[in-house]
Amino acid sequence: MNGKDAPQLRPYPQHPPKSLDALSAKLIGNGLAGVNQELLECRIGQVGYFRLKGYWYPFLTSVSEESAKRSLPFRQGTQFQDIWDRYLFDQELRMLVFDGIVTIEIYLKSFLAHELSVFGGEFGYMTREGLPGLSYDAHLACLSSLRSSFTKSNLPYLRHFRNTYSDPLPPYWMIVGCLSYGTLKENFYQGAPDHIKRKLATQLHIFNPNPNPDVRGDAKILSNWLETIRQARNMTAHHDRFWNESSIRIAPKLPKHRSGSHAKGWWGNDWDIFRKSSGPAAFLTMENYLLSQIDGPAWRKKFISLMSKYPQIPKSDMGFPDGWEMSPLWCVDDPSH
Repeated sequence: MNGKDAPQLRPYPQHPPKSLDALSAKLIGNGLAGVNQELLECRIGQVGYFRLKGYWYPFLTSVSEESAKRSLPFRQGTQFQDIWDRYLFDQELRMLVFDGIVTIEIYLKSFLAHELSVFGGEFGYMTREGLPGLSYDAHLACLSSLRSSFTKSNLPYLRHFRNTYSDPLPPYWMIVGCLSYGTLKENFYQGAPDHIKRKLATQLHIFNPNPNPDVRGDAKILSNWLETIRQARNMTAHHDRFWNESSIRIAPKLPKHRSGSHAKGWWGNDWDIFRKSSGPAAFLTMENYLLSQIDGPAWRKKFISLMSKYPQIPKSDMGFPDGWEMSPLWCVDDPSH
């Protein structure tokens, strides 16, 4: 973008800080019902006015019929409890999403540590041959990152390794314990040979149309899913609003639709109801799909229970179509059927 095309930026408009009682009085004065000023002050102090605004924004009046922008006052009949329920639901949803990601992350660490050590030896990552998917510079960066993580770690077994052995770094099955999800994905998954990536995809029932079992795992979709998980992990860890997130950063790539004689038994067609949806529904379905392969139906049961706990939450805002619970991806314990 050259200077002529650059957007004309303007200073942020002045918003002098207001007291909690002034902020709560402003909201109540603009039609927020079902709450007294004392409780509203407490909630604003607990969560923050700006953060809570993301949950009451849909309840504001439209600026105009043509514009999607909204502003005070609230729509007539807006109850604070409806706003607070969305906040509580989002909080519980983030915790559940993160809990599922932890299960996936631990599985990835276990799988990659085992497969890469079998492929290149327990210290195989010390050479580029052990991580053929990395360039020369990327491998150097990998070693630097691993040394930093290892040196800073206070895990008992890593402290014991540092104090006992002369090796500069520990074997795969130890070092994965101190790696962040991003470091694991960027170095060990990205650096793994293609056959290990395809094996991981196959074990997670992520398939391409090729019937050859040696290449059936779809590493392209798997790589995309692992990246969307990284994005969602960051969102949930940093408490970003999640329940109606509509950006593509957590939109997983879906397997292509197949028709005719090729459609029979094709797992990709089960995803058809999510191809045009926005919101986190496709991500949540993908997370459930992976967890079903790793840990059975445990996470799905928790998710269904959470959705049942908050029936007032608009599922369409999450991207869920009518009847989603009965789709093959949600109504069976083994979505690969």
